Amino acid sequence: MRIGIDASSIVDGGGFTHLNQFLINYLFLNETSVERLNIYASKKVLENLPNSPKFSKRNFRLLNRSRFCRIFFQMFLFDSILKKECDILFSVTGDYTGNFRPYIGMSQNMMLYEREFWGEIKSLQERAKFYFNFKRQQKCFKNAEGIIFLSNYAKKYITKVLDLKNKTSMIIHHGISNKFISSKSVIKTLKSYTEKAPFRFLYISTIHVYKNQWNVVEAVSKLRIKGYPVQLTLIGDIIYKPSGNLLNKAIKNVDPNHQFIEHILNVPHNEISEFYQNHDGIIFASSCENMPNILLESMGAGKPIACSDKRPMDEFLKSGGIYFNARSVNSILDSLEKMLKSLKSFEAMNHQNKEELKKYTWGNTSKETVNFIKDTLKRYNDV
Repeated sequence: MRIGIDASSIVDGGGFTHLNQFLINYLFLNETSVERLNIYASKKVLENLPNSPKFSKRNFRLLNRSRFCRIFFQMFLFDSILKKECDILFSVTGDYTGNFRPYIGMSQNMMLYEREFWGEIKSLQERAKFYFNFKRQQKCFKNAEGIIFLSNYAKKYITKVLDLKNKTSMIIHHGISNKFISSKSVIKTLKSYTEKAPFRFLYISTIHVYKNQWNVVEAVSKLRIKGYPVQLTLIGDIIYKPSGNLLNKAIKNVDPNHQFIEHILNVPHNEISEFYQNHDGIIFASSCENMPNILLESMGAGKPIACSDKRPMDEFLKSGGIYFNARSVNSILDSLEKMLKSLKSFEAMNHQNKEELKKYTWGNTSKETVNFIKDTLKRYNDV
């Protein structure tokens, strides 16, 4: 069996992390029924993936150029290559729309479906991009032989939007790397912190309309006004400029001299675990997620967590943290204050979180994905 991996739309971020970990852990499966994995992606992506005789890294010049060039390749050139080189295709971004059969699509982006956020996007180009990607995924899933969802929430939500009756699907969670699971989980009391040694909050996420960093900034500022010795570190690139401007304005209003808020634009993923360990509490304020891997990484850090109450966060965090309405500054403020006043209560939550994380390994992700691909091909051939 020859499996094609369509990663031609991946640029970076979570899509790359999933693909990289899937391939790394695939090497440990001792899978004898798969003759070869053909990985189709840009040169930049392929260079950062593991090498193995079991993999064939396939690059074409158009995949290294603009988005338009990638789409041209996908629409007009890709099928003839797949028919020669693959028995089944796995579209990791869920946007394959060609005529090759059979293939499997995977859902990763809930912003394609939760359109209440689209109204906050003033850029017609940005809104058009989401709509175009939604239509591509709609077509992809309509013709797919199988669909992979990352969470129960995503499956229930998407199957209400799209007509996916009689489609074979499976929920396969992403994993978490062991480097994010800390053996140290010492939690101090609030009186251990001072202005010179403040309690440091951490929020890791890209900057977009549904990430709510500006609300977090205002909430932390109000904690300072109440006399709590706190600081905030934000980590994440600006992927929607108006949201970046909104965040910068919020920081300038409450902390013009950069005394207690730091925004770091880009940190390589392999260095993120150090930031979890160097902070005291974690905030996750996203209002739109499919499977929040950053939240899982936070659960492994052994630190108190304050989290958005939007689904599917509670599907993963359960009772391992405290929740707030990420659209409300006062709700965030109340949750952070509650955290600071009851830090020791999070010790039991941390133990619970680490037990919960045992379900989410990249080894399981890789094994379940390969088995689903094999079963899908067999079912297709038996028809």
